[in-house]
Amino acid sequence: MRQIVTSRRLRLGSSFGEIKSRIKTDARYDSLIENKLCCFDSETRELIYCTETIYPDRSKHAEKSPVLFLFSNPHPDSVALGLFLSERHSKTFWQRLSEINKNYLKLPSGVVNLERWAESIPRIAEIMLKGEYESPFLFYFHCLYPIPTNMLKDLKGLFKSTPHIWEEIKMSSNRELAELIENCRIKHIVTFNVEVFRTVTKSKVKGWRKKEDLDEFLKSGDKDKYWGVDVDGRCFYLSLNTKAKNWKDDKGQYYFTRFLNSIFAKIIEKSS
Repeated sequence: MRQIVTSRRLRLGSSFGEIKSRIKTDARYDSLIENKLCCFDSETRELIYCTETIYPDRSKHAEKSPVLFLFSNPHPDSVALGLFLSERHSKTFWQRLSEINKNYLKLPSGVVNLERWAESIPRIAEIMLKGEYESPFLFYFHCLYPIPTNMLKDLKGLFKSTPHIWEEIKMSSNRELAELIENCRIKHIVTFNVEVFRTVTKSKVKGWRKKEDLDEFLKSGDKDKYWGVDVDGRCFYLSLNTKAKNWKDDKGQYYFTRFLNSIFAKIIEKSS
């Protein structure tokens, strides 16, 4: 079976010693060391690190339309646990996902159990990798930047003094994304990070920092700027940041779920 967590290499060249020292001494990268997600090859002067992807086999689900969930970069604790967004502050992502309109996604009953989370993780991982859920969509999970850090700004900080390596990472990441979209014939990409959305669409849209912004946005006519930006024949959508996945509106509904339902409705509309 395909794997979620895989190992990759990044050539550091003359910056090898500097990057190695920063990872080992800067507290922002402690989780990489503690979770044993990276090591260093002194001979090739490379950083060897673990990352995560969910790429189901489309040949086994030809009737489903591929949809890509695009994130910024992996969280070290989630990589260590073996599933996207499985660390303790992120795991309710899967609860919100299980609560969307069942016409868009119906996960097997009881598979998301936050009270018995350690047991849920391997089952969810298997289901998502195999595409064993009821949905008109086949979901792919991918991070624009594959190196795990707690936050995207920490990843940028790691290479702040070596901008040439960061530029190589960005170029390589953009190529990989383009190849994934092309090879898997993905026409719909849902992003959960406004910076990533701006990067891939070259747009200047704003995100939402508080609930009041969301209420105003949902009443406005600006939704099409976020729910259907076409780029080279592909459609990109900006969903709510996963950090706001537990925000509720005045009726007790989760904004995160409302956003996903609206996006999936838009995808079906554009596909018909």
